[in-house]
Amino acid sequence: MDLRPNEQQSMLRDSARRFLGEAYDFDARRKDIAGNPSPGMWKAVTELGWAGAALPEDAGGLGGSVVEYAILMEEMGRSLYVGPFLSTAICAAVLRSAERPRASELVAQIASHGAKAALAHGEPGGRGFFDRPTAVARRDGDVYRISGRKRLVHDLAAADFALVTAAMSDGAGLFLVSPDTSGLARRDYRTIDNGQASDLELDGTPAELIVGGDAARHALDDGFCWLSIGLGAEAVGIAEGALSHTSDYVGVRKQFGRTLSDFQVIQHRLADMFVEIEQLKSSLLGAMSAHEGSPLERMRAALGLKTLAGQVAAKVSGDGLHLHGGMGMTDEMPISHFYRRARVLEAQYGNSDYFLAAYARLLD
Repeated sequence: MDLRPNEQQSMLRDSARRFLGEAYDFDARRKDIAGNPSPGMWKAVTELGWAGAALPEDAGGLGGSVVEYAILMEEMGRSLYVGPFLSTAICAAVLRSAERPRASELVAQIASHGAKAALAHGEPGGRGFFDRPTAVARRDGDVYRISGRKRLVHDLAAADFALVTAAMSDGAGLFLVSPDTSGLARRDYRTIDNGQASDLELDGTPAELIVGGDAARHALDDGFCWLSIGLGAEAVGIAEGALSHTSDYVGVRKQFGRTLSDFQVIQHRLADMFVEIEQLKSSLLGAMSAHEGSPLERMRAALGLKTLAGQVAAKVSGDGLHLHGGMGMTDEMPISHFYRRARVLEAQYGNSDYFLAAYARLLD
């Protein structure tokens, strides 16, 4: 797989950076997380074709690849975009892998109409993405009814539909649930990076089965590979954004009559941050290259990337925070926002230790 960006992909990166820089600058982000989001932001993302950038043309998408997806996620990380893009992309990947007529209809809604989706998979007491669901789905005539709890469901408050995992008699199943349906109690809140999340209590909640058994597990594995590349690319954007803001800050901040950037120890710290980012980029490219390989190759690369992405984003943004001093912790400084997003990304769907252990199991 040739991962060198072609002309169209380079144009996509340039246009995404330009659009986000104008429509979602730091002031716009602060308004967004303060509860005054721009109502037209997701509409603009949809009109630009980003929601369907990596979805097939016959579903209304642009027919792009994992490369276009990674480009957009990287630029969103750089701009600290708060929105349901990643959650929707994960659900789209799961649905495409399910290869069921109803799943194809939902993919088309995402690609053509900008439908937003959320994956309700994590549960209280769970450690990460590969935990088996304890919520239970039982057949009730033509529908299923789910009972159980889900936690930390990202972007559900903005979603048009949710994909919910639940245990069945023959394994796990993936179900379609409306966020406003009966038998569903929801608590919405903000995470420390100001993203949206929800906890759910399902009590006989009506649901439509999309896929079950081994096919559901396979679909979720595919979803994880897309999740890992998305978070890995976002982590690159976060780390590069943190490095850029830190470099600018130490270039003007003075101590002992000299700018901080004049001190060799500061120069070394910036160089170390740069090296960390380049290592993460290599891991991202490896996962993207393995994306067309065997399931085992894809999973190994995805696990390695998810492990490294959280570590590097947290390390680089944390170093940037230290170089800003006490001012770095204030809400007015972008570096604090990069750091908080990096800490959430590190723990999202399971922390680095969880995925490192999963990687080690594949080596047995």
